[in-house]
Amino acid sequence: ELKQVTDNVAHELRTPITRIRGIAETTLNSSADRNEFREMAASVIEGSDRIIEMINTMLEITRTDSGVAELVRTSLNLREIIREAVDLFKPLAEDKNIALQLEIPPGDILFSGDRSRIQRAVANLIDNAIKYTSSGGLVKVSARSHPTGIKVIIADTGPAIDEKDISHIFDRFYRGDESRSTPGSGLGLSLALTLIRAHGGDIFVKSSPGRGNTFTITLPGPPLPS
Repeated sequence: ELKQVTDNVAHELRTPITRIRGIAETTLNSSADRNEFREMAASVIEGSDRIIEMINTMLEITRTDSGVAELVRTSLNLREIIREAVDLFKPLAEDKNIALQLEIPPGDILFSGDRSRIQRAVANLIDNAIKYTSSGGLVKVSARSHPTGIKVIIADTGPAIDEKDISHIFDRFYRGDESRSTPGSGLGLSLALTLIRAHGGDIFVKSSPGRGNTFTITLPGPPLPS
């Protein structure tokens, strides 16, 4: 497992670093005008940002897994957090011609947790659903409380996850054959699971050919009284 993670880290870092080095070499040997140099500089910044984001995400996963990152728990209304996450991704969904629906019953859904980390976990799952859903598809986000806790469900009409991949999709840097052509670091789902488990919850996935994928976040309860 360690070898696989190391190989994946090397692969994910090699691409942006190679690109940055290539741009630097071109700059040294080029007689390009100012605008072309500005474009090359922008590419270097983009590649650097990708590396920094990847490293920060890896550190967040490791620190949360080890308990070093302390959760800042407050009383949260998950209804608001989920609505904000959906609103954040509406422009992306519209650009891809994907219907992004929110279904939450009336009333607050209260929970004690770290606001930024819960929101990031939900956002990562919505982002993942939109990323792998084709134009004309649907991503539906719903939530409900029940006597033993809370469920947040992100369902999409994207292609089913291959059976050989489904047990690995939360592994760090794991990317199935179908996802390798889609931009991403392979860390989003791993981080989401780490953050949810830090709150005593879990994430489950169901995938059916022709019906899409459903990711279900479970959080412990009962919810805080309103």
